[in-house]
Amino acid sequence: MKYNYLISTFMMLLLLSGCKELRSEKKGAEKKSYGRINIDAVIEEDTTKISDSVLLRYSSKLLWFPDVEDEKLLKEIYEGKQISDFSKNGLQAYLKQEKQNVYDQMMNSGNLSGVKQQQQWSYISQMNVRMNKNNYVSVQYYENESGAENKSRYQYKEKVFDFKNKKKLRLSDIVVLSEETVRRILKLSLERTTMMQQIKTYDREAYNILSAVTFPVTKNFYFDDLNLYFHYNMNEIARDYDIGDIILTVSWDDLSGYIKPDFAQRMKIN
Repeated sequence: MKYNYLISTFMMLLLLSGCKELRSEKKGAEKKSYGRINIDAVIEEDTTKISDSVLLRYSSKLLWFPDVEDEKLLKEIYEGKQISDFSKNGLQAYLKQEKQNVYDQMMNSGNLSGVKQQQQWSYISQMNVRMNKNNYVSVQYYENESGAENKSRYQYKEKVFDFKNKKKLRLSDIVVLSEETVRRILKLSLERTTMMQQIKTYDREAYNILSAVTFPVTKNFYFDDLNLYFHYNMNEIARDYDIGDIILTVSWDDLSGYIKPDFAQRMKIN
């Protein structure tokens, strides 16, 4: 009797375990079908005294895509960086070498000898995920370097990667519009911003300069469920009047009729 009870208990545990595995597999399948890409990050940070007066802060973050094996796509993701090993250890080794390179560059820049007051110089580089859905991943790249006289230079890059088709997305993959039409749309978007309305009210000369520019179409774009965004860096719109970096927004409703059907279907844009 006791023997039969043990067998029944064992069979019940197997049945419960099997149900749990089925639920886990179903949940995993649902997550996979949702189109989220598995992403982790590698970070290297350090602060080093490079002279009696200067501290150098280094901070860098790289995204890591553990399930991605397509080397061409990985090279596009890490474009501009001399990376050949895309494993987590490989990315960590790259950051350690980059930190040493930054340290050597600052040490040999010739700017240290003139610094008498205490200063902190910095090199910051980051990759951050803006969106991860429908097998699209939007990545923001940010770099900021400050050195002698506390002068700071920063730059943003925005890229969207299509993991279904294993490529970096172009604007022509999203909308069917001529470059001239995109220019007009972006210029109208700038005109609608609160900043531009304030410039129009309080600084007519600057407003006339910005209104007269031949509007550039930046390659820095990304999107979400509601809008398409264009991120402009300092002096990218007009060199004669600096408005800093600015993000211009164009709604999908404003682009109705020009959105490519396959893209609209994947993003569920009506």
